[in-house]
Amino acid sequence: MIKDALKRFKIRDQLSADFLKLLSLAEKTVLAFMLIVLVFVFMEKIGLTDTFLVGAVIGGTIGFLTITAKKMYHNEAFSELRIYADIKQDMLKSAILTIDYSEKKDGVYYPKKRIFSIFYCCKSEAITHKTQNGIHIFTGPHNRLLKLSNIILQGPKLSTT
Repeated sequence: MIKDALKRFKIRDQLSADFLKLLSLAEKTVLAFMLIVLVFVFMEKIGLTDTFLVGAVIGGTIGFLTITAKKMYHNEAFSELRIYADIKQDMLKSAILTIDYSEKKDGVYYPKKRIFSIFYCCKSEAITHKTQNGIHIFTGPHNRLLKLSNIILQGPKLSTT
């Protein structure tokens, strides 16, 4: 029987599992704020605006924070995927490589590029795999697990040449 179940963890569970993810949100917000300020200072210097637009800087920062928080805690939410199917090891490795992950430790796969922070890798970026009573359990970012699930459940692609 081939079946899968993908479940997002609640925000408090995500924060308890990986506190660095919250710090990376603050890091990205500070960097975005500095970039927005720089843009508006440049606009004032070249004469596009008469004054420094504080409201625009605050609005831009709040908008960035909202979109980034949604991306981090909903789209890429720390999630659990359970697959009730037999998965061959070579198929799993090719599926992991397809979503741009590589195995650093046994059963732990890390992305080739950092997802949340530009300075460090968060725990919730990694995809972990364990097998329990024939059920394959993966934890990691929601969108990446969804891609992984689709690749694994499609099975090997047949070449038509």
